[in-house]
Amino acid sequence: MKQLFIYCLVFLVSCKSFTGTDNLTGMYTAYHTNEFDKTNDTLIVKEANDGKGIYKISRRASYIRTFDGKHYPKKNINEDYFTKFKEEDKILEELRTGKIFIWNSTKQTLLDGNTEFIKKINLQNDLK
Repeated sequence: MKQLFIYCLVFLVSCKSFTGTDNLTGMYTAYHTNEFDKTNDTLIVKEANDGKGIYKISRRASYIRTFDGKHYPKKNINEDYFTKFKEEDKILEELRTGKIFIWNSTKQTLLDGNTEFIKKINLQNDLK
């Protein structure tokens, strides 16, 4: 009976950590393609300031433009944002510019304008 209780407890803890509904940190990706460009976009969200609601978001993106059937050289974007998480609204607000990222804990996504980033990896404590 004691073993069954321990197994159930381990199962419940692992389910909660797998869904990550209370864990914002991780790697989020988005991929877009249309007749004018192909874009790979990644957001890496890490806790900053010892986990007091401040997060660093590192954006790494690359895109290839296409015009009249000609492909142009690949361009890279590297940006860092420092954001404050507002629990009641489920948003991350960038501290300098006011840029908003909307957190959906049930879908495990971040929304930046029209771009939806899907969570691919949870960050372990040792990677923060």
